[in-house]
Amino acid sequence: MAVEVCQYRLTSRGRPVGSQTLSRSERGRVAFLEARLLLQGSLGHGSVVQSSRAHASRHVSQQFREETELRGDQRQFDVRFDTQQGLVIASRGRSDQATMPYLLPYRDPLSILWELRDAAKAEWDDAAPLRIPLLGKEVVVYRAVDLGAEGPWGSTRARVFHLHPGGSVVAVDLEPPHRILRLVQRVADGVVEATLVRSDVEERMATLDAPEEPRETPARRRSRRRGRRRRTKRSQG
Repeated sequence: MAVEVCQYRLTSRGRPVGSQTLSRSERGRVAFLEARLLLQGSLGHGSVVQSSRAHASRHVSQQFREETELRGDQRQFDVRFDTQQGLVIASRGRSDQATMPYLLPYRDPLSILWELRDAAKAEWDDAAPLRIPLLGKEVVVYRAVDLGAEGPWGSTRARVFHLHPGGSVVAVDLEPPHRILRLVQRVADGVVEATLVRSDVEERMATLDAPEEPRETPARRRSRRRGRRRRTKRSQG
């Protein structure tokens, strides 16, 4: 599977604070998205891995997962959008689950970014901002003035979007394939700016629907060995 991989340098107040990688691949009508954030320096040390499965053209989320490890604290959050049952199923572990009605074609934090890449291709009506339903809130996207920008391939023009609430800023290259050149996000300890430094295409699998390999416990190994011994004795008899 061809995977687009964009690598970003992270800075806060002009100082390096880590790196971020955004990946995207498609299988039929499904897009598989991933963001890997590595923090260091003034924002502490840790990682955030986000994974998304969404409709490739409509950007409606099917599943979103976030795994965070910061300051020794590990957390995992998973949400599935089950349109057949009409439910949103959220979990923070096997014993901590909640359901709610599926009311809107929800996006997730990653599918929004790729929706903005598509928005950079289209005509924009400044009198009608883009409204995107996110679980728990609505994100309103306004277009700012198109600006000149520097990317890994030289000078280009970028369409700049402002997202509310939150105040994030996303700058998208107006030239195909409309990569995100710059992303400014507010975090608890300040503002983080991600700047594109490299883009590649890799061949690998990056999906949320691949089944996990079952972990073999000691009891499972002993049971498997006893089964082998019983089969061996029967064949000898």
